[in-house]
Amino acid sequence: MDAVLAADLPETAEVADLGTGSGAIAVALAVERPGWRVLALDRSPEALAVAGRNAARHGVAGRVELVEGDFAAIGSRGLFDAVVSNPPYVAEDEWGGLAPEVRDHEPKGALVPGPTGLEAYERIVPLAASVLRERGVLALELGHDSARGVRALAERAGLSSVEVYPDLAGIPRVLVARR
Repeated sequence: MDAVLAADLPETAEVADLGTGSGAIAVALAVERPGWRVLALDRSPEALAVAGRNAARHGVAGRVELVEGDFAAIGSRGLFDAVVSNPPYVAEDEWGGLAPEVRDHEPKGALVPGPTGLEAYERIVPLAASVLRERGVLALELGHDSARGVRALAERAGLSSVEVYPDLAGIPRVLVARR
């Protein structure tokens, strides 16, 4: 994801990581791009505590701002060069079939946004379109069968150059779109 974002963003980019969880994406971006500032947003204070420890451990706590709140909280934070997210994308009826090492060690809300699995994308995509600077980039991790639906959401939100990249198993895994 870093290479895709870096190609189109300034050296001093401002990035929002929605639903940061442990901060893996926010911290990795801050480590790889020393000029970037990352807003790491999550509604869970416990997750933000972990993200804070991870940012400190990697020496980027001064460039990763932790914010507790819902996705909409970024609406009042100004414009961003990029919005990234690995949102919950497991459909409600898939929850019981998840591997126990996933299902039993992650809060359900971190994995299941609602009945279809698209609910988080339905909130993030239009929000991102409204807070991205001109030529800003949206990058989202995708669920195993969500590429078509998320692509349609991005196009409806007026985003362009929508591309989907597969993971090593050939499953559509990351969607990148531009404003």
